[in-house]
Amino acid sequence: MKPTSYCYLAILAYATASPVPQLGVIGPRFFPSPPASLLAASPVPIANAALWQEAVAADATHNGSGGSPYYEAEYFYEQMVWLQSLENSSNGWQLLTDASSSSLISQGLQLLQTYPAQFNQAQALDPATTLIEINFTPEQTVESFGASGAWWPNDLNYFPSQQQQNLSQLLFSEEWLYLSGYRYNMGASGGTDTVTISPPTRGVESFMKTDGTYDFTRDGPGMYYLKAAEAANVSSVTFFVNAAPSGLNATLQNLTPCGGSLEMSDIPLFVAYMETVLTYWAENDVYIDYISPMNEPDNSFPSCQQEGMYVDPVIRSEVFQQLRAALVASTSAGAKSVKIMGDETSQIASEALEEYSIWLPQTLKEQSIDAIAVHMYDWPDDAALLNYAQLVKNSSLPNPPPPIRMTEISSFQSASGTHAPYGWTGPKVMGSQYDPTMSNALDMARMIWQWMTLVNAESFDWWTAVSTMLPCSPSTTTSCTTYSASAGWNDALIYIDPNYQTTKNYSFYLTKRFWVFKHFTTFIRPGSVRYDIPNEVLPYGTVAVASLGIDSTWSVVFVNRNSTSQTVTLKMPATGGKVLRMIQTTDTEDWQSMPVPSVTSQDTVLFTLPARGVLSIQFSVSGPLSARQVSGERDTEGDDSEADSRDFDSHGNLRIRFV
Repeated sequence: MKPTSYCYLAILAYATASPVPQLGVIGPRFFPSPPASLLAASPVPIANAALWQEAVAADATHNGSGGSPYYEAEYFYEQMVWLQSLENSSNGWQLLTDASSSSLISQGLQLLQTYPAQFNQAQALDPATTLIEINFTPEQTVESFGASGAWWPNDLNYFPSQQQQNLSQLLFSEEWLYLSGYRYNMGASGGTDTVTISPPTRGVESFMKTDGTYDFTRDGPGMYYLKAAEAANVSSVTFFVNAAPSGLNATLQNLTPCGGSLEMSDIPLFVAYMETVLTYWAENDVYIDYISPMNEPDNSFPSCQQEGMYVDPVIRSEVFQQLRAALVASTSAGAKSVKIMGDETSQIASEALEEYSIWLPQTLKEQSIDAIAVHMYDWPDDAALLNYAQLVKNSSLPNPPPPIRMTEISSFQSASGTHAPYGWTGPKVMGSQYDPTMSNALDMARMIWQWMTLVNAESFDWWTAVSTMLPCSPSTTTSCTTYSASAGWNDALIYIDPNYQTTKNYSFYLTKRFWVFKHFTTFIRPGSVRYDIPNEVLPYGTVAVASLGIDSTWSVVFVNRNSTSQTVTLKMPATGGKVLRMIQTTDTEDWQSMPVPSVTSQDTVLFTLPARGVLSIQFSVSGPLSARQVSGERDTEGDDSEADSRDFDSHGNLRIRFV
C-alpha cells in the first residue's frame, strides 16, 4: 500500500462510529505497520502516567459504563498514537481532496485535537552544546503582521482627539506596535435597517444606506484609523466584508446586516457594490492591497451580535470569479490592482478540510483569488496544520499553491497542565478569560510559529487591536487589568475601560500580547524571507523563527515556554557576524534592550533565553547570505531601549502621553 492508504484506513475507522469510534476491536495491531521511511522522523509519545490517565478518563466518559470489551481505552489511545505518527510524517503522503475523503480526514483530525495524544517536540539532547544552525534554504516571503479595525473605532470616536491620535501612534509607529498589516471592516449596516446589531458599537456603517444609495461620508471612525494606517505606510491593507450591505437586499433576510444567506442570483449586485466602494477609495488616495468578500461564511450570526452572512460553499467560487471579472473590467486603475483573498472560513479541521474540495480547486483553476485566507478557531495542532498545508498544495496542482494568510484568531484560554508546552487545541479552547500575562502571550507566539513554519503563511493577523472586554472597570476595581479566570475576553492587544463614557477614563491598557506581537512586527518586516531553524537543535519547549530582511539584516525570534532560562549557542549563517541588538519580553519586562553579545572566531554567539519569555536577536553577516540589499530601509544599528514618554497611573497601568 501507498502511505495515502494508511492514512485513509485509519481515518475511516474513526469516522464510521458514533459518538466515539469503537477502536477496541480495530486497534493499530490490525493495520499493517507503516513503512519505516515514514516513521523515521516521527516523534515518540510522551511517557506520562498522568496523560495516560487523562486519556483513559476521557474514553470512559464518552463511552459510558458497563466495561464493554469493545471500548478499551488503551486501544483507543494506541490508535491515536498510531495515526498521529503518520500525521507527523505529513511530508511522506498526500491528502485526498474529494469531498468524502476530506470529510473523513477532518473528523479524524478533530478527534486528535480532542484527545490528549501528545508528542515530545523534537529537541536538542544537550542544548548547552548543540549549535543552533539556520537552514540555508529560503522559505516564504513574509508580507505582514497585522490586526483588524473591528469594532473599536466606534468606541474611540468618543475619546478625546489627543487620545485618538495617541492610539494611532501605539498601533502604527516604529516606537510602538509597528503593525505592517491592517484589516478594515467594510460595514453592512444601512442606518434604518429592520434589524440592527446589538450592541450598536459592533455595527459598522455601510457606504450603502438602507435605501440603496451611496454615502461615502459614513463610517467616519473606521476611516479615521484606516487613513492613519495609510499615513504610517502600513504595507498591507485589506477591506474585509462580514455581510452584504442591508440596502442591497442580497440575502433572504432583507434590510438586515446579519442572519441571512447570500443568494446566487444576487452575486452580481454584491460584486458591483464592492467594485464601487473600492473604486471610490482607490480614487481618493487609499491604497488597498486585498479585498475579502466574505468572512466566516459558515455562520450568518443570526443572533445579530455582529454582522454576518452565510455563503454556501457551492457558490463561493462563483463569488470569487465574478468579483475578479468586475475588478478586471473596472475603469479604476486602483480597483484593478486590488487582489482577492478568501474564504476566511472559521476553522481548519471541521470546515476548511471538509469544504475546500467544494470550491477551492475550481477557484484556483480560474485564477479567481490571489491568496487563501483562513481563521483558526479550532486551534489546530501541528498535525492538522501540516495536513491543511498539504491540502492547499494538492488543490493547486499542477500549479504551485497561492500564498496563505492567517487572518484572524483570539479569545483562547491560556494553556496549563500537560498542555503548557504546546497550548490547548480543539474548539473548546474558546472561552471567557482575561489573561494579559505572558501565559497567553506565549500561546499566541507559538501559534505564529505554527503558521510561519508549518504552513509557510505569508502573514499572520490578530483579530482586533483594541477591546472593551475587560472583566470590570479599572476605574473602580484596581485589579481589573491583571487577570481573571472566568470573566473578560482575550480578544485584543490593547484594552480600554468598558465604562469610559461614565468614568471618563481614556487610558490604554497594554497586554503582554502587545509586546510579544511587537517582536514579530518589528523584526520580521514586509519582504523578509524566512529560513528554517530545526526543532532538533532547540531546547524542549522552545521554537524559533529566523528571517533575512530587505535591509540585509538577520533576525531570529526565540520563544521559550519553559519556566527556566535556556543558554543557547547560535551559529552565524556566514562570516563577519555582528550582533546589532537583542530585545526580550518576560513576565517582568515589556521591551527590554539587552547587552549585545560578541561573536566568536568560530562565528558563534552565546546568549540566554529568558524563562517564559520571547527574545529577538538581530545581526548582520558578510558573504552570500547578506546579499539582499534594498535601498531606503532604516539603519537598525544601535540601542533600542524602552520608549520615552510613558506614564503609569497609580495602579501601575500604562497611560499614553505623547509629547
